[in-house]
Amino acid sequence: MLLTEKLNQIKRAQVQKPDKVFTLYLNTDRRDPDRQHGEWKIQLKNGFRNFEDYLKESGNKEEQENFEKVKEKVQDEIDTIEKDLKRGLVIIASSDDQIWFVERTQVPVTTNLYWEEEPQLDQLEQLSNDYPNTGIILVHYDYVRILETELGFLTKSEEYAWDPDEDNWRIYEGTTGSENTPGNGSTAQRELFEDRVKANRERWYKSMASKLDKKSKNRDWEKIYVAGEKEEAEELSKLMNKETEIVGKNYADKRDDEVLELLVS
Repeated sequence: MLLTEKLNQIKRAQVQKPDKVFTLYLNTDRRDPDRQHGEWKIQLKNGFRNFEDYLKESGNKEEQENFEKVKEKVQDEIDTIEKDLKRGLVIIASSDDQIWFVERTQVPVTTNLYWEEEPQLDQLEQLSNDYPNTGIILVHYDYVRILETELGFLTKSEEYAWDPDEDNWRIYEGTTGSENTPGNGSTAQRELFEDRVKANRERWYKSMASKLDKKSKNRDWEKIYVAGEKEEAEELSKLMNKETEIVGKNYADKRDDEVLELLVS
C-alpha cells in the first residue's frame, strides 16, 4: 500500500472519546551534532514523563491507562527497531488500536510528541510536498536497480539483470553477481563483455524502459532519477516516455539508504 493511502486511512479513522491518538516525530539523525550520542532517547523519555505528569494531575484514570497502554506499545516498537533507525521516526498510535503507523524516515523531522483527539499530520503533509513520490533508476551495463520513495521513505527496492538465455530482464537473485561485471576477468574478457553490451544495449534498454514507464504510471511517480555512467543513463532515459533527471554517476555499489541520502535528502 502507498504511504499516501495509509495517511488517507489515518485521516478517515474516527477515534471516540475517551480514546486519543499519540503522534510522535523523532529526530534520530546521527549526523546532527546534537544527536550523535542518543539525545533523542532523553527527549522521548522527557516527553513521556510530561504527559504522565499532566494526566496524573488531571485525575482522569481512564485516560492515564490509555496513555500507558500506547506508551508501552510505542516503546516496545522503538526498542525493536532502534538499531535500524535512520534520520527520523514517525509513529502514530491510537489507544483503541485502530491506528498504528510506523515509518523510519530517510529525511530529518522535527521532534514533537502529541496526545490529542486526532493525529497530528502537519509534518507528514509537509514531507509529502517536499519529497514527492520518486523513482530512482540505477543502471549499470546489464543490471538495473529500482528504488521507490514516498515522503522521503524508501518503500520498495528491486533489481533486474538481463538473462541472455531467456533474452529478457529477470528479477536479480544474486546469481549473476560480480563475476559478470566488467571489472573482473582478463582484459580480453572485459572487452568482449563491453562489446556485447554495446551491441545489444538499445534493445535491452528499450525493454526495460517499457517496464519503467508502466511502474511510473502504476506507482504515481512524480519525479524520476536515472543514474549511472552518463552514456548508459542517457540512453535509458531517452527510451522512456517520462520526463527524467539524469545523474551521470554510478551508484550500483551503494546501499539503498546511501543512494537516498545522495539523491533525495
